[in-house]
Amino acid sequence: MVSILQRMRKLQALLAIRLGPGAAILPKDVSRIHMQFAPKINGGHMGPRKFWRHQLVRLKYHNPAVPMTVDRTAQPQDIPTMTVFFAPENAQLTSSSPTGSAAPTSSTSGDKAPSDYTPTERTEIIDMKNRTDEEILRDFMRVTKAQQVEATPDELEELRRLEEQRIRSERESKISLAVREKKKREEALLAQARGEVDAA
Repeated sequence: MVSILQRMRKLQALLAIRLGPGAAILPKDVSRIHMQFAPKINGGHMGPRKFWRHQLVRLKYHNPAVPMTVDRTAQPQDIPTMTVFFAPENAQLTSSSPTGSAAPTSSTSGDKAPSDYTPTERTEIIDMKNRTDEEILRDFMRVTKAQQVEATPDELEELRRLEEQRIRSERESKISLAVREKKKREEALLAQARGEVDAA
């Protein structure tokens, strides 16, 4: 049987992807997102790396039909960029729903465009050099006009319960640690008393 702590960790992981910075629904005209930055954080590439690790995961969760590619072959001296591609107004989009069919391609290299992607009307390039992931997200939300996903009452209640469980677990861990330390001290005193009796 799965323990309460294991279930709690899984719920926290799911809620961490579903809610938080980057949890947003993109407008229908956003056809593709491409990031390019160096694999190392030197030269102002830390913010893009953190955005990729945290916010982009949430964006992909809420927008599975939008191809999101990442090219990590840039050099530290290169400017890390995010390119947002917008489809023409009359273009046939793959889905009218943000949770529609999955994107045909999401890759880790920018050497080829996703298959069957919609021809773009325009692009917006966000300079990510020496920017924090929060600043990059702020620019991204402004450029795309994405809608932030708000927690439902059920999710807020789940978060409250998880926080209560975490506090209770910490309290129980401290009590358990204190009991174990007390037992060790008593065993040490008993062993010392035995030693003294044996020596007498």
